[in-house]
Amino acid sequence: MRVPSAVLIELYRGQGHNEPIDRVLAQGFVRVVTTGALIARHAGHLLADADRGSELAVDALVVATTIRLGGGLILTDDPADLELLSARYPAVRIVSNHSGTLSLW
Repeated sequence: MRVPSAVLIELYRGQGHNEPIDRVLAQGFVRVVTTGALIARHAGHLLADADRGSELAVDALVVATTIRLGGGLILTDDPADLELLSARYPAVRIVSNHSGTLSLW
């Protein structure tokens, strides 16, 4: 499993929130990946194509990273924006975690 480093910005919120994230990362099955200029450029194009602004920048980075890696599943509790950004990429699947059955914590 890969997670763009920008996603951690949305997850880390201080004591009580950081520890579960750190535990998952320490287990080694989640790899944090950085995004370079190529993925950032693709993310910007995804935002422009969807006529959205920087409020969806992290979502766009997640989709662009998934596209760059050849596709895959994106697990989320909030699928609408990710579905919008990935609509033209059938190799990217958005999986909603509303049921709470999938959890890393």
